[in-house]
Amino acid sequence: MVAVELEVLSKKFDRFGWDRDIGTIAHDRMITDWMDALQDYHLHEIQSACKAAIIQRPNKIPNEGHIIQQIMISRKSLLKKLPAPEVIEPDRDFSTAAVARRKALAKELLGKTAAAKKV
Repeated sequence: MVAVELEVLSKKFDRFGWDRDIGTIAHDRMITDWMDALQDYHLHEIQSACKAAIIQRPNKIPNEGHIIQQIMISRKSLLKKLPAPEVIEPDRDFSTAAVARRKALAKELLGKTAAAKKV
């Protein structure tokens, strides 16, 4: 599917006479380069990044680096929207009662884990 996105981009811009290169070693190499660079990203991310790259630089055909950059920008903005992780302060109470309470809780949790494994 990455190859389709590259072909769509190339046809939109028609910078290199994309159709005349179909079936050549150079054409296959360009597609392979794109697929290698973008293989770790989801197709919907690649499609959104292609659109964003075209909007950002309408007179230039984006390359793999531009698409990855747009994906990273999008991911960063998504991360900013997530709530901050809860910081849990460690229990620093070492009294006999507190230690006994923690041991009982640990035993209870281990019991639930063991019961879950039996099912």
